[in-house]
Amino acid sequence: MNSNNNASITSTLLICGTSATAAAAAWLAYKVWKSTITLHCPNFPTSDNPTKQGFSMKKVSSIGNLDVIIIGSGMGGLSTAALLAKQGKKVLVLEQHDIAGGNLHTFTEKGYEFDTGLHYIGGEIGNTSSSLRKQLDYITEGGVEWEPMDDSYDIAIVNNERFEFCADWTKLKARLKTSFPNDTEAIDKYFQLVQSATSLFPAILVLKLLFPEPLFRLCMQLILPLRILSKTTKEVLESITTNRKLQGVLTYHYGDYGEPPERGAFAMNALIASHYRNGAYYPKGGPLVIAERIIHVIERWGGKVLVRAPVSSILIDEKTNRAYGVQVQGKTIFAKTIISSVGAPKTFMGLVPSSHKHVVDTCTKALTDPKVASNVSLMSMFVGINDKDHSLQLPKSNYWIHSCSLDHDKNMKDYRSDHNKVPALFISFSSAKDPTYASRHPGKQVALVVGPCTYGDVEEFKDDRVKHRRKEYTDMKEKWTQIFMDGLLLYFPELSGKIDFIDFGSALTNDFYLGTHRGAVYGLAHTPERFQQHWLQCQTPIKNLLLTGQDICSCGICGALIGGYLCAYRVSLRCFWQTMLYW
Repeated sequence: MNSNNNASITSTLLICGTSATAAAAAWLAYKVWKSTITLHCPNFPTSDNPTKQGFSMKKVSSIGNLDVIIIGSGMGGLSTAALLAKQGKKVLVLEQHDIAGGNLHTFTEKGYEFDTGLHYIGGEIGNTSSSLRKQLDYITEGGVEWEPMDDSYDIAIVNNERFEFCADWTKLKARLKTSFPNDTEAIDKYFQLVQSATSLFPAILVLKLLFPEPLFRLCMQLILPLRILSKTTKEVLESITTNRKLQGVLTYHYGDYGEPPERGAFAMNALIASHYRNGAYYPKGGPLVIAERIIHVIERWGGKVLVRAPVSSILIDEKTNRAYGVQVQGKTIFAKTIISSVGAPKTFMGLVPSSHKHVVDTCTKALTDPKVASNVSLMSMFVGINDKDHSLQLPKSNYWIHSCSLDHDKNMKDYRSDHNKVPALFISFSSAKDPTYASRHPGKQVALVVGPCTYGDVEEFKDDRVKHRRKEYTDMKEKWTQIFMDGLLLYFPELSGKIDFIDFGSALTNDFYLGTHRGAVYGLAHTPERFQQHWLQCQTPIKNLLLTGQDICSCGICGALIGGYLCAYRVSLRCFWQTMLYW
């Protein structure tokens, strides 16, 4: 073949290649342009009590042919629902409890209103141009206002020694260096590593999405900067200081994600520390306002959020391995896409029918790994305080009481052998944080005291009738109530004589009201091993069945929010194009 022919062929290939590239670019440009076209909101009527709309097939039918059913109305489920509703999808959210919101929900007893899961959110929420604020404003349509907490938003106390954590990192580092003058370099190094781990954490989510499992694991091992994401908090801190007390102070907030330093991923310690870099905020009107605003958005776009709607099973086609509906109260509801917001364990172990358990076998086996499954729960004491004389000046800070020592791993181990040795207490006053509380509940204040526990503490009582469990269970709760109350009055003696309501919740309470699995309010364990589970993504092994919420990214309201966005992106590319600038 002569050179002219070769040149002709080369020229033709170049033209074809250029044309193909141009066509692909044109297609992409068209998709981007199309995604910028704002859909017209149909403005369907919204309900007066959006979080308590009871389930009925008539309400389901009023939506029309469903595109998406979402199981669970926590932050992950609601955020995914709002995002997809704003893309014109017909969305139905089903909640087993009698109130929607998951950890956003509040409850009222004897005139006292208590929060259940959201106690504070990081300082970025106060900045209207921040990613977090933009993401939340998009699904609430700017319907939530935020109140700053005290500058020292967290106060850690051990043996009457006090460490205040404030919004300004320069001030915080100076305080720590004053307390630990021989460890100034270690303190600087810690904050450097916190910033590094925080900036690298999204790589886990991206690599899972882009690469198959062998290549994903290879990247995590060979890319040197990513290795910090595979380390525990204890491993990282021991590499920069031998000062056990300093290590304990830097991990005072392990209760925010439920893993002491020996088990917990350093990435989570870093994410929490970074999250509160600019302080902390609380929603005006209480956490339930967030759920109400999101549900109003869902309703305006034609969707519904219905309570008292426990899903018993996901319907899956045996031939195509495709999810196509759910069973609720003996009724069958169909949709093109099914999304679970109730966590990987409850989804794969409880809702996937036995005919398809083999499809999710890899997932269920991984969930039995002690390093993936959560082994810590929380118990809570809700305290109503009579303040008719308005004499109390309660703080807008959280108190972390480490009464035993700052060796958090040892404290947890000691608790497992002696339940009287509660390793830590978290004390919060939502009535002081929320400027609307006094006008909504005159003469009343509330305190929340939270402590770690294990599901094994109360597992033997799980099949007893709710509120009619055996005396042994009641005795355990009374014992813990006294321990929690002693801790509260030790640091806030002015409350003595003013307390006129007390309620106490265990890991079983979490399961009943919040729909958790074995009391795990934070979802799966926040260990290095959990974050390296390649299968733990939005798309499950079953077609048209997706996961959203805490297990996708990380725990907490903000972690669930990110999980909600990621799940919505898997369903609607248009949603990604329209919100990509919020990151």
